[in-house]
Amino acid sequence: MSDARRFWVTLLFALWALAFGYSFVSFMTTPPDGEGFTLGLNRISAYLGWQGIAGVLSLGLWGAARGWPKGTSARQLSAVPLLLALFHVMLIVGVILWGRSGQGG
Repeated sequence: MSDARRFWVTLLFALWALAFGYSFVSFMTTPPDGEGFTLGLNRISAYLGWQGIAGVLSLGLWGAARGWPKGTSARQLSAVPLLLALFHVMLIVGVILWGRSGQGG
């Protein structure tokens, strides 16, 4: 595999890891704003914003690593960030559907 492709995959993986990790840091360190029901929604939007950035980077990482032969560890590991992003989306949709069903309390 070329050094340029290896560089881009490494860079995208590092950027994804930073964005993914910072989403949790931003959630924990952002002071809650608002009153009543909206108190703390800015923390959730910061978390989801960084997770969105990580999700876009995971798509790029997965696409960049598709050049490796099938079965190689680099190609398999490139799917992990994408699977985590899809899991986040499924979890958020599930929570929304659960809340709208009236079973949420």
